[in-house]
Amino acid sequence: MKRRTFLKTAGLSSFYLPQFFSCTKKKSMTYFEPTDKRFAHLEIIGSYREIGYQIGHVFKKNIKEIISRRIEWHSGLINILKSREGRMLSDKLFELSQKHFPNVIEEIKGMADGAGIHFDDIWAINIKSELGAVIKEPPGCSSIFVKDDKNMWLFHNEDGHTAYKDIMFTIKVTPPSGVSYISMVYPGTITGNGPSLNSRGIVQTTNYIGSTKSEIGLPRYVLGRAILEAKDLNEAIQIATFEPRAYPYHHHLASFAEKRYTSIETIPGTSDVKYQNGIYFHTNHLLSENTKDYKFQDQEYKNSSSLSRYIVINEKLNQLEPDNLQPNSMLSILSSHKSKPYSPCRHPQEDILGQTLGTA
Repeated sequence: MKRRTFLKTAGLSSFYLPQFFSCTKKKSMTYFEPTDKRFAHLEIIGSYREIGYQIGHVFKKNIKEIISRRIEWHSGLINILKSREGRMLSDKLFELSQKHFPNVIEEIKGMADGAGIHFDDIWAINIKSELGAVIKEPPGCSSIFVKDDKNMWLFHNEDGHTAYKDIMFTIKVTPPSGVSYISMVYPGTITGNGPSLNSRGIVQTTNYIGSTKSEIGLPRYVLGRAILEAKDLNEAIQIATFEPRAYPYHHHLASFAEKRYTSIETIPGTSDVKYQNGIYFHTNHLLSENTKDYKFQDQEYKNSSSLSRYIVINEKLNQLEPDNLQPNSMLSILSSHKSKPYSPCRHPQEDILGQTLGTA
C-alpha cells in the first residue's frame, strides 16, 4: 500500500502520493499545488460535513468552472430537477440516500456550503445519470485486470467529458470511521467514481453503464462513495449490490489483503458478481448473463464507444505472448489510439467530446 500511482494522462510519468510539491497546511488540511504532471491534491481529516466543506472550499474554482464550461448540460439537469417528475425522483433518491448513507449526504451538503453553491446545483451533478437518463453523456472508461502466480494488477483509463481535462484533482481523506482512502475526483462529484483505494487495501474503479431509464433507488455515486470505507472485500460487495438501486453500474473491486478481485455488474433489481483470475477486461456495456439483456441499456452508446474500445483491447491482448502480461504491455494497450475517437486512449474529435483524463 506504500506505492499509490496515478498517471495524469495516459502514457505520461507516474504520480506518487505524497510527493515533493509546494503545500499549504491548515489544521487538519494539507493542500498540494498541481504541476504539469501532477494533479492538485488535498489531504483532510474531519467529520463528514467538514470533509465535504474543505473539498468544496479548496476546489471552489474547479467546481464553478465545470458548471460554467458545461452550462447547457448543467442547466438541463436543473430544469429536470425543478420539474414535477424530476423533483419527485430527486426527493426519493435523497430520502433513500439519507436513510442508508447519511454520511454521504453530509459530505454533499458540506461541499455545497464550501463552494458557496446552492445544494441543488451540487446534488444535480451527483444524480446526473439518474436525473438525466436521456441526456447524452460522452464518458467511457476502459479497464484491464491481470493476475498471475505472483502479482495482481488493475489498470484503468478514467474517461470523461473533455471539459474536465485540466481541473481534476485527488484527495486523501480520513473520515470518522478511521478507514482512510485516496481517490481521483471530478469537481462537484463525491469521491468513489474515480479510481480509489483505502487503508484496508480495498481498491475500486468503475465503469459507466448507459441507461435510458432510472428507477427509484440509491444513486450510483452514493454507492460508489460508500464503498470507500469498506473494511474488507465482502463489505464492499454488499454495498455494491445493495438494493434498491436506481441505475446500472460496473465495479472493479479488489483486496490487497485477501488477494482477490471481483467484477460486479449491477442493474436495478439484480447484480452479477464474478471472482476473476487470469485476464479480464471491461469497458461500458453489460457482459454477464444475468445483466446483459437489461432492456434499458443504451444500445447506441454500447455499439459506438464501448464496443469499439472493447474490440481493440481484446485484439491487442490476444496478440500478447503469455509471458508478456506485464504492466508496460497493459499501459501500452490503454494508450492505444486505434479506432479513434472511440479508442482506449481517447481524445476529443469534432463533436465527440470524450477524453481520457487519467490512468491508474
